[in-house]
This record gives sequence, C-alpha cells and structure tokens, in this order.
Amino acid sequence: MSKIALKVGVAAVALTLGSSNVVLAQDGDAKSLEKVVITGSNLKRIDTETSTPVQIMRREEIARLGVNSVKEALETLTASNGALSDIGGSNSFAGGASAVSLRNLGKQSTLVLLNSRRVAPYALADYNEVFTNLDALPLDAIERIEVLRNGGSSIYGSDAVAGVINIITRSDYQGVQARASYDQSLKNQQFKTKTASITAGIGDFDKDKFNVLANIEVFKRGEVIWRDVVNDINPAYGDKFSAVAPNSGLMFGNRGAPSTYSYPGNLIGQGGVPGCATVNSAGLCVYDRFSRFEAVPKSDRVNGLLSGKLNLGGGTEAFAEALYSHTKTNYTNAFGTYGSTTANAIWGDPSTGNGKSFIYQYLPASHPLNTTGGDVEFRYRWADAPAYRETDSDQYRVLGGLKGTWNNYDWETAAGVMGSKTKDRTYGSLSDSGFKKEVGDYNNFDPDTGSMLDPNFFNHGYKIGQVNSPEVLNTLFPAQGYDGKITQYFADAKISGELGKIGERAIGVAAGVEVRRESFRITPTANLLAGDIVSYGVATADASRTTEAAFTEINLPVTSSIDITGAARVDKFPGFKAHASPKLAATWKATPALMFRGTAESGFRAPNLTESAQSSKFAFSPSVADPKRCGKAQALGSDLRNQSAALPASDPNKALLLARADTVEGNECAVGLPSIVRNNPNLKPETTHMGTVGFVLEPFNGTNISLDYWKIERKDEIGNKSTDELLASEADQPAGVVNRAPLSADKTFTAAEQAQYGVTAGRLVSTTGSFLNVARTKTSGFDLSANTRLNTGIGRLDLGANATYLLDLKNYSSALNNYGDNLAGRYGYSKTSANFNAALKTGDFSNSLRLIYQSKTALNDDYFDETYTLAGCASRKWSVDECQIKAYKRLDWNLSYTGVKDLTVSLFVRNLTNNRPPVDLRAFNSAGGVIPQDNQDVSRRSVRLTAEYKFY
Repeated sequence: MSKIALKVGVAAVALTLGSSNVVLAQDGDAKSLEKVVITGSNLKRIDTETSTPVQIMRREEIARLGVNSVKEALETLTASNGALSDIGGSNSFAGGASAVSLRNLGKQSTLVLLNSRRVAPYALADYNEVFTNLDALPLDAIERIEVLRNGGSSIYGSDAVAGVINIITRSDYQGVQARASYDQSLKNQQFKTKTASITAGIGDFDKDKFNVLANIEVFKRGEVIWRDVVNDINPAYGDKFSAVAPNSGLMFGNRGAPSTYSYPGNLIGQGGVPGCATVNSAGLCVYDRFSRFEAVPKSDRVNGLLSGKLNLGGGTEAFAEALYSHTKTNYTNAFGTYGSTTANAIWGDPSTGNGKSFIYQYLPASHPLNTTGGDVEFRYRWADAPAYRETDSDQYRVLGGLKGTWNNYDWETAAGVMGSKTKDRTYGSLSDSGFKKEVGDYNNFDPDTGSMLDPNFFNHGYKIGQVNSPEVLNTLFPAQGYDGKITQYFADAKISGELGKIGERAIGVAAGVEVRRESFRITPTANLLAGDIVSYGVATADASRTTEAAFTEINLPVTSSIDITGAARVDKFPGFKAHASPKLAATWKATPALMFRGTAESGFRAPNLTESAQSSKFAFSPSVADPKRCGKAQALGSDLRNQSAALPASDPNKALLLARADTVEGNECAVGLPSIVRNNPNLKPETTHMGTVGFVLEPFNGTNISLDYWKIERKDEIGNKSTDELLASEADQPAGVVNRAPLSADKTFTAAEQAQYGVTAGRLVSTTGSFLNVARTKTSGFDLSANTRLNTGIGRLDLGANATYLLDLKNYSSALNNYGDNLAGRYGYSKTSANFNAALKTGDFSNSLRLIYQSKTALNDDYFDETYTLAGCASRKWSVDECQIKAYKRLDWNLSYTGVKDLTVSLFVRNLTNNRPPVDLRAFNSAGGVIPQDNQDVSRRSVRLTAEYKFY
C-alpha cells in the first residue's frame, strides 16, 4: 500500500477517539434501520453508517431525471465523465455499445454489476478496452442504482478501480404495469426516442412463499442527419453552421462550402463531369457533403428480465434470474472520396505485419472523359457506394442459486452462464484488391514522370458517374467487420454473520470464494485480416482463461462509536502471481449528528484477453497534428488564401487555391496516422492505491450533508505510448517507432515549397509498438452531497445537491520522466461538476427542477498540446475568450400528475431555458469545421412525455 494511502488510512483511524453510539438515518421511520447489504461490503448493515461513500439513486429520482436509458441515468453522476456512446460509435472498434467511466480513469476501471454480480462484457473490445454495455440493461426494471465512489477490488476483484456501479432490479413486485414515453426536440422536431415497457409480478413472498417478476423493455431511437436539423446559414461564407460558432466561416476557411469532391466528379482545369446537378461559379461540380453527416444513428433495443425466488422452508430460499438483450444500431456513413492530390492512405496488413500504401493517382490523358491532353487532377465522391454500418448484439445472463441461514450465519451460493455475441458490418469502404480489379492498379505508373501506365485507369469495370452493377459495387465496396463472442461460466459462495462480540457489540465477518471461466473471440472478416480494406485497422483476439478468488471481511466495533472494517481479496489470474487487494476503513460517530469516516485500499485491473493473449491491432490516431510539418503547412495555407483573396471573383483559380489550402492543412494538421500494436504476454496487472476521508452530518432529522476527499494513484497502466507523446519525443524513440516517408514522396509540399518553408522531414507514415505497463495516473478531488426534506404549507419539498471538485489529474510521461501538467480545468476535464435538485409534491402534482453545472475549461490538454494553447489560438486569430469553453448551465423541469387512479402522466422538459452550450472551437475544428460541435446545440429544448398505468 502506498505511503499516501497509508497516511489517509491512519488519519481515518486516528479520528476514532470519541464515544456515543448513533445511527445516522435519512428518515425517521423504523424501516430505515433495517440492515441490508450495501455495495462495497458483504456485511449487512444500516445503509447510512457505511464507511465508504455510496451514492444511491432510487427509482423515483431516476424517473425525475427524464432519461431514456441506463447510460443517460449514469451520465447524470457528477463523478461520471465522457466514455463510449453508441451515438458516436461509428468511429469505434466497438460500435453499437455504450459505457461509463468514473473519475476520468476510463471505462475499464469502472465495474458495473447487476444485482451485485457481474454481467458479461460487450463482445467487441474498443481497441483494447473491454467493458460492460449499458445499452443491454433494462431501465424500467431498476429499483435503485448504488454507486460506490471509490475502489472495490477488496470485495469485487479486478476492474473495481475508480468505482462500482451496482444496478438493483425490482423485487417482490406484484401486479402489472405498462409504461411508454416519447422524446423529441422542440426546435426541429427531431432527436426522437420512444420507449415502452411492461412489468408483471405475481406472488407475495411473505404469504405465498414465492415471487416471480418479468420485465420487457423496447427502445427505439430515430436517425438524425445534420442537414435536416441545421438551418442557420450564413450566406456570406456559405457556412451552414455559423450560428454554432460565430464567424466560423472565417475561422475555418472554405470548409463550410459545398465540396468539389462530388458526383459525377471534377477534372480540375477542365470542369465538371457531364451530368452534374449543381455547378459552382468556377464550372466545377459540387456536392452537399452535409447530406450524409449523421448526428444520431438509428437504434432498436429489446431488453428482458425474468427473476424469481421460492421459499424452500427451513430458512432456505432458491432464486433464479435470466437477462436477455438484443440491440441493433444502424449508422449512416458519409460517402468516400477520391482525390488525385489526397495524401496516400497508409494502413497495416495483419497477414504480413507490414504497412500498406494506397496511392491516389491522376486521371490519365487516355481516359475518355479527359480532354486536356495530359494527366489531370480528378476529384470524385463514391455516391453509388453502400455507405453504412450495422451492429447487432445479443447479451444474456442466466443464474440460479440458494441462500439461507445456518447457526445465525447467512449463506449464499450461485452459479450461471453469461455471454455476448456481436456482429458488426461496415459497407462503403474501398477494397484494395477490388479497386485494382474494377478501377486499375494505382502502382502501375512511371516513377520518373508519375504518369499512369494503364490507359484504362478508371475505365475498367467501374464507370465514372454511370450506373454500375451490384457485382462491381460489391467487389469495390465489400462488407467488412467483426464477429465477437464472449462466454463466461461462474460459481460463487459466501457466508456472513456474527463471529463474536466486543462488549454488547457484534463482530461481523464475511468470507467467500468465486471461480470464473471466460473465453473471448474477436474474428475479423477475411478482407480485414488480409489488410484489403483501405485505411482500416483491425483487432483480433482468441483466448480463454480460468480465474479463482477468495475474499474475507471483518467489522470490529471497537467502542460504541468506533467501527473498523478490514477486507481483503486474493485473485489468481493465469500469467502472474496471485494478487491481494486489502482495504482498511473506519468510522467515528463523534456526536449523534456527526460521523467521520475514512478508507485506505489497494485495487487492480488484470490484463484482459485482448492485451495479454495472442492479438494484434492496426488502428489510426485521427486528426494528428505533425509537430514537424503542421506549422509549415499552416503557413503555406495562409499564403494560398492570401493569393486567392487577391484574385477577382471570376477567376477559377480562386476556388482552387482555397481548396488546396484546406488540403494542405488537412494533410499535416489532421493526419490519420496508423498505429500497429501487438499483445504482450508479460504484462503485469495495473495496480491502484486509493484513500478517502470525510464526514457525514445530520443536523436534524431528514437532512444530511457529506463531504469526502478522495485520492487515487494508479501505476503500471496498460497501453501504448500515445501518438502525441511519441511525436513530441520523436528524437528519443528507437528506429521503427515513428516512421516517415522520404521527402521525395511528398504530396503536400512541392520541392520549391520545401525549400521556401524549411520542410526537412517527410510526412508521417505510422507508429509501431506493443502493449506495455507504460503509464501512471494520479487524481484527487472532493465529493459533496447534501439532501433535505421539508414539509411546507403546500406540500413536501425535497432538496438535493451533488458536486465533484477535481483537484488534480495528471498522466505520467516517459518523455519527461515525470508527470505532465495538471489537467483539471483543461479540455474535457471541468474542475467542478454539480447538479442541484428541488422536488415539490402538492396533492396530485409533483414538480421538480434540476440545475446542471460544468465549470469552464481551457482548450488545450497536456504539455505536448501546442495547437490549442493561448499562443496556438492566437496564431489562428482566436481571441483569449475563444480559447476556452465557458461554464455550462442547464435547467430541466419535470411535472408528474397522479390524479387519475392507477395512472401517472409526466412531462419532462430538458433545457427549459433553451440555452445553447458554450462554443467549443476545438470540437468544431476537429470535425473539419463543417458540423456542429454538440447535439445539444441543435436539439436545444426538448420534451419527454411519459404515461405509466398500473392494471392491478
């Protein structure tokens, strides 16, 4: 255990020097004193006397949030930060899934449980990250969500590093209830989501000795295309999205204009290909690129839960549970483009381990469409390609078990199987071999002149701007993707009870064992394995393992006011020694209204099967700014724009100069850089040391306030060095880690421009490496929670507040041999995240308001980011005010009516004041300056109508 964590634990124990025995209860009724098992412990206890910070979101509170899914509910946590979303999944290895991340430590470091047991991970890894798919969990079946806001490896084992989220489903429900909701934007009548569910339960467990619960939930979300929801057009700049970022047409050059990469295409210097529907003033065919930019993909989900329990007599109970989910997500992709001056596409061939290069060639003079007498620059959009992605996933968990009592001990055992299967297919990407067959071999050119030697290049099977047969299109754009499958078998057993007494105070003890067998297979399609899909990476995995664990926990009531809890778990994974995760926690009830608490613990994350087992990953780092060439490209781009500005509007070269300026900067400041990474069987587990110290105050009945300081240090993090870090320390890297093409192959700068702008390094080609225990992270902050309940003259008023203040977040840099900058307050890491809630119940009406707050951030991130520093912003002519994201505030309102028997009708208004989010020029620029930075910016105020009816 680290010195810092040990000091925190000692400090917590040192607080236990008082007396008086109290129970801090949220409510005054006796029911609140019932002992239960709360997330973070295997011992039964009163929920408010826990030594570890646990936030509980109850069913009624979740309903007031106006959320449509488990993911949306967890996003409301102040400790939650951005993780994978199925909405943006078209650019992910794990499309069609959503995840959660706590404490900015990533989705692999947050453990998600269903009824205190694991669910199978999603069957596709997001590069190397394996995670729980939140979209497979039913929202309407939830009774409450318990969030352990510190590590839990001493109880739950691997992955419980940043926190544990335990989703508890309804129990002992009787009756039949139907629920339906409809959600959409008021601004544009888009962003539509529909949900419906039915829940049925039979059997009074106390009287009938059994209970069975069934829940089926259907979720449907409509597709949204940017073109259909954005109407703020600035005619002066041809910028569809100037209202998102004022003057963005000036900031982002010509990127808001229609594209000259069009269908049926352009021959630069000659004009548009015959048959073009829209021609600009320069005689070039243009295309509305926004017509296929997707804001939200279509999604259909069905989640089902069946659970039951049976009293067998003699204090023994049998229980069983079955979970099934089917999710389908359809992504609309933009049509691909072809441009003679486009930088060569670089990607990897898994079959050889070598890189591949796709060369964009000029249209030869022999082509029937080319009347210039020489090779000509060709710009084209594959508008007849089947450009979309489909992801279908099934997930299940089936378990059964027994529990009961023996000699005043509670025992429980269960066994089950769970798994996930996913089929992911993308259409519309170029096949390397298909291109050579239907278009021509791009390598068949004269190296001295650069001219194509194939006179029929672009005139074989595929015909420019004509109707092409399905056979030709399928050859050129074949389906490609992955089949993933995870299967896990498990069995567990535990026992807990009273070991003895200290005075009249019971010593609680728990112990248990767990065994798990898991297999994970990710199988790419044959064309990906062969490296045949241009610019696409690939990930593979095929491995299995068995893990065992034993755990114990003891609670010592040292005095009537002092409790000390110790816990430890030992996990054995193949490939490294057994790992022990200890925990020490203490509480001191200083007065009947004040309790101090603290914890010190160690956690870990074992290497997953995609990191340690046989696998390889060929991926791309998007929008990389080459530190050796980006600044020089920006200087050239600026000069090209100045040249364009000096030309009359009628000069066709005006548009060409602007277009080349965009191309030049895109080639060097937004490079798609391949990264080749292989598995490492010698990986060690990631380890974490964490400490918390805080207090809970109940100044009067119905009111409680808690404040906890937390600190996490994680080392031996598994990953590969980031592209930015490698490029920042390129001179210190071994040969073959950062790869560049020779200057003679430069397609961005001519030889004269290389001399003029001082270009001495060739363009980036790739980075290579393997997974390593390469990084460390440390972070700390405060969590504040406050709740009160007041009886007013018109009804009951509930007030609540939750806030997380991020003190620091630092990533270790091997280049610096030290930690980098403090990222708190930098891009993506607000220092303060808070929400404030007020709910007033008056007769049949219930009104609630919720204010969400995120503090401002700078645009830059760690030390190596020079692009978005104040100096970098100034070079782009962005003001200091524009070089930040201002604080974000949103007010939501929920109204519920229960005046009709058995019927509850609710109206939820998201963004009641119709505020726009603050301008984020970094997000806007990263997307090429052509789409809004945020869905919220165009959806604005939205409403959700919900009706719930209880049949009996």
